[in-house]
Amino acid sequence: MVWTWPAADRPALRVMSAGEWRYATVLARQNWPDGTVRYQVEVDLFGDTRVSIRTYAWPRPGLRVAHRSASEPARGVDETRQGDMPRRGPTHG
Repeated sequence: MVWTWPAADRPALRVMSAGEWRYATVLARQNWPDGTVRYQVEVDLFGDTRVSIRTYAWPRPGLRVAHRSASEPARGVDETRQGDMPRRGPTHG
């Protein structure tokens, strides 16, 4: 199951990278069938303004809560379609 938050009120984590705690905006929380939890985040891993998207298992060393969201998360993607590639749109012509 995938959970998301409104773009204006996303939670955040701190990610240890290159010897520093980096701010990471949470894009989604993934609850996997095996019981593990993973967070997909946007993070500048090296402090050079290049933002990467990474997925981290929770809990783990090197991750901390930066702040929580005041909004309730919404259930995201339909579980039967998780992992599918987007379908092509209709072709015209």
